[in-house]
Amino acid sequence: MSAIGIKTNSFVPRDYRKNEGFTLVEMMAVLVIISLISAAVILAAPARIDDVQDQGEKLHREFVLAAERSVITGVPQAFGISEDGFLFYAFENGEWEVLSEDVWPDDVNVEFFKDEVEIELPKEPIPVVVFEPVGLSTYFDLYLEGDENMVVFSSDGNGRVSWETIE
Repeated sequence: MSAIGIKTNSFVPRDYRKNEGFTLVEMMAVLVIISLISAAVILAAPARIDDVQDQGEKLHREFVLAAERSVITGVPQAFGISEDGFLFYAFENGEWEVLSEDVWPDDVNVEFFKDEVEIELPKEPIPVVVFEPVGLSTYFDLYLEGDENMVVFSSDGNGRVSWETIE
């Protein structure tokens, strides 16, 4: 009975709101927030670097390190190349000792020129570029060609290796 004496029908439960799910507006608000966060993450992600560009950056760091190490330590350093990859060496105790090595990515075509003559890549790596302790190096050009671009390294004998990406 109510306060005025009329009997009320109690077919509708008092806490009917507890049994409902989310409203359409609430669901849409959540989807908008998730979309905004996803867009921000995608836009903030770095661009994909292809294998040639990545390999070029790593190889350039190694060239700079070899040239500087040669001058600082007084020990000749070398770059060796093969069909499968490359190595960096130091001339210790009368022989070339391997300092680091890496393989060429599968989709990279490699061409090596010494004194403007193309050198056929050997099966086993051999030192082909020497960085002298006096700051000089071997003249060479190295081309790494991929599907989308090409990285070119060259040295004119002054101990520095320049590089550029050609798209």
